Amino acid sequence: MLLTRNALQALVTAGLAVNKNNAVQVDVSSICLRLDNQFTVYDPYEGEPFIPPKAMPSTMKTIAQNDFFILPPGGSVLACTEEYIAMPNDKFGLVQTKGSIARGFISVHMSDGQVDPGYKGKVTLEIVNMSSFYYKLVPGMPIASLFIINTDESVEPYDGRYQSSSGPTAMK
Repeated sequence: MLLTRNALQALVTAGLAVNKNNAVQVDVSSICLRLDNQFTVYDPYEGEPFIPPKAMPSTMKTIAQNDFFILPPGGSVLACTEEYIAMPNDKFGLVQTKGSIARGFISVHMSDGQVDPGYKGKVTLEIVNMSSFYYKLVPGMPIASLFIINTDESVEPYDGRYQSSSGPTAMK
């Protein structure tokens, strides 16, 4: 069952989503996720093809809250949410690009748009610009929506390699 405003607000009040820079915004059926000021770009690679996942050299850039990151046409970057998420063991989250952002042919997740039960940390976003426009990505801008679904029972908490992420996490 998809949770709506009152249930979402209760979860936010209980600590599901914490944002040190902005108030957490609860919409009718989702929680607004804002862009953080950390960006990770994979370094140029000219080696042999490989089967992912594989740790790849990358560069992390932290910008000032009043600065911006340029995402060129066809560009991609790993970023993360300002919100720290603490997903309960009986809830599952789905991340979707904000509609106004998606209409500019930007996607904030390529396929990894879930937040597993028990996950704690910032959510890494795989942002891709599929347009012919140059975009400014600004810290604090609304970038995605987090939809919360009840699971039919409490499950073992997520304990994977991306647990407790505090910034955009490259493939490992």
